[in-house]
Parts: sequence; C-alpha cells; structure tokens
Amino acid sequence: MTRQDAPAGNDEKRALNKDELALADQARQPGLGALSDRALSDLVALLRERRNRARDIGDRQGREARGKAGPAGTAPAAGNIGMRSKLDFLNEALDRAVAERDRRGSADDEDQADLARKALALKEQGQAASPMLEEGGPLHPQDPEADRGKASLAGTARRTAPSGALDHAGELPARERSRERG
Repeated sequence: MTRQDAPAGNDEKRALNKDELALADQARQPGLGALSDRALSDLVALLRERRNRARDIGDRQGREARGKAGPAGTAPAAGNIGMRSKLDFLNEALDRAVAERDRRGSADDEDQADLARKALALKEQGQAASPMLEEGGPLHPQDPEADRGKASLAGTARRTAPSGALDHAGELPARERSRERG
C-alpha cells in the first residue's frame, strides 16, 4: 500500500497557477500510483517544462532586480521571491513523479552493478588469447603469408605543382601577375 501525500497547502495554492496546481496534485499519491507509465512520463515532461520556465523567469527577475538586465516589461522586477517559491513547489512535484517512475522502472531495468558485471565480462573476453595464435595465422609483417597492406603513396603523388603550373615554378607566375595588378 502506498502512502497518501498531504494535499496542497495555502502557500502552494498561492504560488502555483491553476494548471500548475493540477499538475502538482497529479504528482501526489494515491493518484500518482494510478497513472499509466505513458501518463507518468507525460506528467514528468510537463512538470520539467514548467519548472524550467519558472527557473528561467526567476533568474531574469533576479537580474532585473540587481540592475544587471533591462526590464522585460514596463518596469524592472522588484525581486524573484514568488517565482522562487513556485520553482520550489514544482521541483517537489517533479521529484515525486520521478521517484515514482524510477520505482516502477527498477524491476526491469539493469542497475549499475549489473552493467559493471557485464562490462567486466566483456573486458575479460577481450583479453583472451588471440585466435590468430591458435590457428597459426600471420602475426608479423615479415610473415610471407601476411597481407601487403596499403600501397606506397609515391606512385600516386602529384606530377604537377600545387598551383597547377606545369613547370617547376609553382606559384611564382601567379604571384608575379598579382604584383603587376596592384
């Protein structure tokens, strides 16, 4: 049996608007436990969006109050206490919803210990003896059965200067022409 969360207090009702209060109420037990996984993920996304918006507005209001930024409206904000309390209440609701999502997902998801054991097994598998040693395949470049690899780049080198000139002068004629123009 899940515990029942306390209903929203007067401070929370004063800080949050109607939509945000409805989201925060959904993030309380027993209603939170009754949500489907999809609805819970949607609730987390909405709460996170509202929380981020409240944080951004609170930061802007704080900068306005300190005189570091111009006012977004007609007058600069006097402070950000109200937006900070809204942020705190939305953070609490988001924490409750995320905890419920983690509680539900913990049964079928791998935890960190399982992932570490899997990584160790893969590492030990990679340190096993090379199959080339067991099969007697070529291991050294001087081995007559070894692949020759990439051909030398000397045969593919450009036959002309980088500037496209056909003689050994390279960029010199182009530089001389540019000096004459200017």
